[in-house]
Amino acid sequence: MSTLDSTILGSVTGGDNQLITGTVGVAVILATTVVYYAISSKEREHDFPKLRGIQLYHAWNFFQRRYDFLQSNFKRNFGKSFSFNVLHHNVVALTGEEARQAFYSNPHLDLGEGYKILMGAAPRVSNVDMATEESEDGDRTLFNKVLNKLLNKARIQDVLPTLLQDIVDKADRWGNDGAAGRIDPFTEIYGLVFLMTARMTTCHDLTKNEVDLKKIGDLFLTLQTSATPTSLLLPWFPSPARKAGRQATTELYTMLYGYVERRKHARPTNDAIDVLIADGETTQNIMRFVMAMLFVGIINTGIISCWMLIDLAIHTEWKEKCKKEIQDLLSRHLDDSLSSVALHEKLRVIPVSAWEDELPILEACIRESQRIVLSNVALRRNIHEEIRIGKQVVKRGDFLVYSLGDVHLNPEYYPEPHKYDPGRWLRPDPVPDAIYPFLGWGAGRHPCVGMKVAKLEMKLILAMFLTRYEFDLVDKDGKFPDPLPVPNRNDVHQARPLGATYYFDFKKIVQ
Repeated sequence: MSTLDSTILGSVTGGDNQLITGTVGVAVILATTVVYYAISSKEREHDFPKLRGIQLYHAWNFFQRRYDFLQSNFKRNFGKSFSFNVLHHNVVALTGEEARQAFYSNPHLDLGEGYKILMGAAPRVSNVDMATEESEDGDRTLFNKVLNKLLNKARIQDVLPTLLQDIVDKADRWGNDGAAGRIDPFTEIYGLVFLMTARMTTCHDLTKNEVDLKKIGDLFLTLQTSATPTSLLLPWFPSPARKAGRQATTELYTMLYGYVERRKHARPTNDAIDVLIADGETTQNIMRFVMAMLFVGIINTGIISCWMLIDLAIHTEWKEKCKKEIQDLLSRHLDDSLSSVALHEKLRVIPVSAWEDELPILEACIRESQRIVLSNVALRRNIHEEIRIGKQVVKRGDFLVYSLGDVHLNPEYYPEPHKYDPGRWLRPDPVPDAIYPFLGWGAGRHPCVGMKVAKLEMKLILAMFLTRYEFDLVDKDGKFPDPLPVPNRNDVHQARPLGATYYFDFKKIVQ
């Protein structure tokens, strides 16, 4: 979402500074944590087994290569849950259905506290405005209230034509108005999703300002890359990454605050910020909502939007099935009076309910990309009394991590789990009887409240890309890639392809 340049942080600090900072960071962590860590530890009967060895080493690997760290240690522990230390915090890595049920259902496992310590990349208004008190429950209540207010069907239907126009305006430039162009999806598709999310949650003043929109997207990427082991393990240590993250948060707040304040003195519109102002929301609440929505959109919707197009470019039989489904949708909802208008003008008359309910093949393709790609780690913290999972106990204050790959790539639930097979979701009983077998949109006490909007954005992109444009996946030499791209499962923010960059050769074919 926005043109995101993965070298942003590199421009903030040079390679030598990074090496020095890393060395100093390791030394400080060693000095600080020696009182907590030992070569081995004595376990109580009901404790989760603790990883042997130097706990600092485990914590560093958890932050550096999260997916591989968890999977390798599950194997060493015979497929069972285990624990390790991050500083003085106990972290429990969970696996299995019983653990998954507890993780997603227990009311005392707090999502916000988990991500604040073990992720650290989300912007927080309280980091800038010290008068603002935030709680995870309060943020979630505010978030849900505002989403319900802004993203109802009537308002989404109203903004639908603008979203389609956004896709046309950006993608036509990629396709050079009929001449072939070449794009990096993890730059351009991210930028498109970012624009669409901003369109639905901010104001026209911002979305028409390409310079500011790009700047905000770059600042979000800086926040992501600032969540280094040193900055997370030692929040008081003045590392360049931490300094860059705080500066990015301040700049984000300042830019967005300016737009909110200007809208207060402008003629009201039906833009999201104007609606919230008219309803009496404080500037701080509006800021918290906008910053959270833009961040969530980058992390999740952007990732899946890139990979669903890559998957269809590889599996052309499903690409054709999706294309036919969209054409059938058009034929059901259009009359002859619109036969000569541009494609996006045709798509804009389709009701939101049809986008939600009448595209099962698109839905299956999106879900299959989510299943394969979303193997990142969900985080929680126990903020109440002890919780028993099987024979073992999660103590108050413990952190918990659950790898989505534990279920999404589990052959017991999904035969040939690494195979792209949307057809599995079109069968009457796609997944064996299990508790929370699919976590692409959250589960239990933490479902994704923005799911319908995220799905709509992805379906609009698919509809336009499959019917207005041609796109082919190529490598750096312009050839169909061999080997095929696979997601870097340790890349918790963007899940870019492992080891190489891939492109779309892109061309407009109809108006």
